[in-house]
Amino acid sequence: MATHEPLSDDKLAFYKKILAERKRELLKQVLSQDEDLDEIRGDVAADPLDAAGNASSLELMTSLGNHERRELAEIDNALQKIENGSYGFCEESGEPIHPLRLEAMPTARYTVQVQERLERTPQQLSRTRRRVLKREDLPISTDDDE
Repeated sequence: MATHEPLSDDKLAFYKKILAERKRELLKQVLSQDEDLDEIRGDVAADPLDAAGNASSLELMTSLGNHERRELAEIDNALQKIENGSYGFCEESGEPIHPLRLEAMPTARYTVQVQERLERTPQQLSRTRRRVLKREDLPISTDDDE
């Protein structure tokens, strides 16, 4: 594991400024999207086609909002790393992250080599597998149920 001097104060200030500006942009977008979502949720659709369009819009906007919220979390993580002196180092190898990578992606957590390795070997998800339902698992409907 290679060690090197921490990034200079000027470089840290440069990355901190980029991250803070992006955070402000994202916060404005998320707040605006939240207002739009509230408006769509409050809109009573006149017909099924409008309702389907509203549902589709809600799903798309929610998905986009989730992406931006994840990016905000990554920015907060990078800003915290600037504060504690670990910014610019790979979380996996401890190697310095190339400055060009940090300029392109200031929230980078890994060197290019580690990132490529992680993408080639996807992590096992720690969630339980979905249970396959069998016919006998389903409730039996009878005429008495009506």
